[in-house]
Amino acid sequence: MSYDLKSIAEHVGGQLDGPPDLVIHALCGIEAAGAGELSFVASKKYAAAAADSSAAALIVATDFECQVPCIRCQDPTAAFNRALKLFAPRREELFPPGVHADSSVDESASVGQDVHIGASAVVGPGCIVGDRSVIAAGAVLAVGARVGEDSLLYPNVSVLRGCIVGDRAILHSGVVIGSDGFGFAREPGALHKIPQIGIVRIGNDVEIGANSCIDRATAGETVIMDFVKIDNLVQVAHNCEIGDRTAISAQSGIGGSTKVGRDVIMAGQVGLADHMSVGDGVIFAAKSGSHGFVAPGRIMAGAPARDHREWVRMNGHLGRLDRYAREIADLKQRVEELENESG
Repeated sequence: MSYDLKSIAEHVGGQLDGPPDLVIHALCGIEAAGAGELSFVASKKYAAAAADSSAAALIVATDFECQVPCIRCQDPTAAFNRALKLFAPRREELFPPGVHADSSVDESASVGQDVHIGASAVVGPGCIVGDRSVIAAGAVLAVGARVGEDSLLYPNVSVLRGCIVGDRAILHSGVVIGSDGFGFAREPGALHKIPQIGIVRIGNDVEIGANSCIDRATAGETVIMDFVKIDNLVQVAHNCEIGDRTAISAQSGIGGSTKVGRDVIMAGQVGLADHMSVGDGVIFAAKSGSHGFVAPGRIMAGAPARDHREWVRMNGHLGRLDRYAREIADLKQRVEELENESG
């Protein structure tokens, strides 16, 4: 896939400063880019890297001094992101419409137009697949599962009994939607399983990373609202509700029946206890652990999580504990000496 520099400039909305017919074959980082490749300079602090780069052309800011052909933009990073979309493989090329002969589609299932169903994929009884969606190789829709339009289920995704996936969702390989919630009753001599009879409902424009699991509700629904973005290896337990536009980074876990508001950001390895509530716009720093209620707009860090500014102060003190211990020991010794002199 190749484009001339003029076409790329038009696509990203930039001003061309160089030969319009220069052909670009690929995009690459500033240090690794070579002949026929386009890179970008995010800010002037990368001027030295740009000067040393072998890139055929660069996307730069409007006032950046550039010695090679370039495309000038107000926001080079955003422009490079648009260029990435230009060079990205088209979904219809990777997953052309059609039903593979080695797939299994139940006769009671409803499959829309221009759907791709890959080898060894299973679309079970009563399932619904919307127009232009992709059920890639080895993916499974269990009985009564529903997938909306223009959604992409990568290989080996499982959407289990009765669960619902909205429009334009992207579920990466290994995602499990609707695994049983972790529900057990402790009785003498055993832990007895509590039936998990609810479902998972996933909204529109949701993306879920590889090997993440969203548990079905014990009763009712586990809900992932619109535009939520979930990274790899994330666990969302039964009966949780995740608000619109929330972003959850890798290896985070959310306990059962927890409600997370809109526009929340959870960095890597955040843990939320069960039955807690998180307000809109909360930010959790990496490795935070929280329980109870978190008010809207707060920035939290640490385990147990506390206000980020307080956490920074406390960690500053932790780094000085050895000095504090020596000073306390010295003061204690001086007090004892004074007491002995006065006694």
